[in-house]
Amino acid sequence: MANSITSIVRPVETEAEIEARRLERVRTQTAIDADGIVEGMKLLQAMHDKGLLEILVALFDRGDKVMSKLVDILSTPGATNALQTALAALQGIGKIDGAAVAKSLDGVAAGVDRVANAQLSTKPMSVFELLKQLRDPDVSAALRLGLEFLKGVGNSVRQQDEGSYS
Repeated sequence: MANSITSIVRPVETEAEIEARRLERVRTQTAIDADGIVEGMKLLQAMHDKGLLEILVALFDRGDKVMSKLVDILSTPGATNALQTALAALQGIGKIDGAAVAKSLDGVAAGVDRVANAQLSTKPMSVFELLKQLRDPDVSAALRLGLEFLKGVGNSVRQQDEGSYS
């Protein structure tokens, strides 16, 4: 008759077997993610070429000192005010319509080109010459645009002032 099993002997992996299993897992995952790994290596190389990788390594090596210095700088009243101003500016920029800005900047660029090529007279402009210029459709359009801009600014300021007295 057979003897009863009184103990179970489990196979023990050697260091070489553990390392071989790990290397196989790395090789398999590398084959699956080859495109991402290649792109990541390109990114690392570009950062190295520009010196950014060295800066990041130094930043992480001295992270505690950098954070301490950053907190010291940001805790000054001037830095706090600058951060509040920057946040307000970013919020304001977020409210601006991009298409309107592009249209306005096109007009500014055209105006700057015109000024660069203009032959300005040293003689002062008379009131009659100014009135004659107002009949020019381009001048009229620019004045209307400027007045609409001023109306928008004035309306916003007036509403804020009325709201602060409530």
